[in-house]
Amino acid sequence: MIHSCTDVKNALLNCLESMSENPWLYSNKTNQFSRQRKISFTDAVLSTISMQRSSSKTEILKYYDFLPDAPSHSALIQQRSKLKPQAFEELFYHFTDALSPDSTLKGYRLFAVDGTDIYIPRDPKDTDTYRITVKYGKGFNMLHLNAAFDLKASLYTDIIIQPVNHINEYLALCDMIDHFSMSHPMEKALFIADRGFASFNVFAHAAENNAFFLIRAREKGPKSMLSKTDLPSDPEFDITFERWLTRRNTKTVKAQPEVFKTVASRIFDYLEPKSQKIYYICFRIIRILLPDGSSEYLYTNLPKEDFSLSEIRDLYNLRWGIETAFRDIKYAAGMLFFHSRKKQLVLQEIYAKLILYNFSEAITSGIAIRKKSSRFAYRINFTRALSLCAEYLRRCRRGKPRLELDKLLSKDLIPERPGRSSPRFIRARTAASFQYR
Repeated sequence: MIHSCTDVKNALLNCLESMSENPWLYSNKTNQFSRQRKISFTDAVLSTISMQRSSSKTEILKYYDFLPDAPSHSALIQQRSKLKPQAFEELFYHFTDALSPDSTLKGYRLFAVDGTDIYIPRDPKDTDTYRITVKYGKGFNMLHLNAAFDLKASLYTDIIIQPVNHINEYLALCDMIDHFSMSHPMEKALFIADRGFASFNVFAHAAENNAFFLIRAREKGPKSMLSKTDLPSDPEFDITFERWLTRRNTKTVKAQPEVFKTVASRIFDYLEPKSQKIYYICFRIIRILLPDGSSEYLYTNLPKEDFSLSEIRDLYNLRWGIETAFRDIKYAAGMLFFHSRKKQLVLQEIYAKLILYNFSEAITSGIAIRKKSSRFAYRINFTRALSLCAEYLRRCRRGKPRLELDKLLSKDLIPERPGRSSPRFIRARTAASFQYR
């Protein structure tokens, strides 16, 4: 994995330069970006990536060094409107691949998978993203971001964005497993997910792609996957679950719940509707005790010789890395603050924030931190790092004196205080209004 500031910067600019050679591939019309303008294809993309929380007028002035002849924010919106969101999506994947993240644990690439809601400017005409709340009677527009996060490299590696009225986290995880298998057929991947992602379809996609999963299960109940399953009474256990999945619901199937499991009406990609075939599935069901005396159930197909029950417990705890990454991408990178109202431009900014996050993380991970004589370990202030890396990108493109980024980042450290926590307040949100900013 590349680490130096110059290498990371060159990786991003080289990917963008390659795309700029054929801008028509990423434009709404083939003749766009064919004329010389103040805001080129590269500038339209790079200025969007480097945007922070300020207004569009301020951000375009910062990008052009506050010069009197700087383009207007209206000109930037016009140039961005020519671009498809797929331009930023492709840059995200090309740049992430160029970083070559290859850190593993026992030969496994570790990916945490989870989703987070993103509130976008209100538009009742967009039926895919608009929903009316029963409690308040006021509608909102929302997208759901499904992400795969490399826990060892601390990078977002795969993104699937779904409108609120078409959310399907099961399908998103299946697609992410398929994506990784197609692009990295020789690597072992472990996908770690919380409740809400467990399904036979997900497990089958992992098995068919030689991938692995570790997913927390819902408590045993009539609608859970653990229903009609005899489990040991031990506080902790590790058992093997084997079944033949079938679309049929005959007397024979009902009489042998220890052999068959019906998926008659469920989405399962490896059995056609009304199919007479059966599909074999096998995985481990693990129960672990928590410090407060409660217990959790986990599903996994990891080999027992590679990961014991105690190792599985520690492995699942690593999933929290994606939660902190969501916090950083929303609050530090500013994904709650958009500079446009149209959904297509909002999608551009979502991918732009993810690119900036990976850019900043790749740089900060390569900076050595001098140990201090303190009882705390120190790390780089990532919120400040995002702002400095955005300015670093702006200066690289505009030819200004370059920042000594490594020195600036190594001076701005914050202590790590393990065990600290704050109460989690969950409340309805909406996109930050343009008048507010």
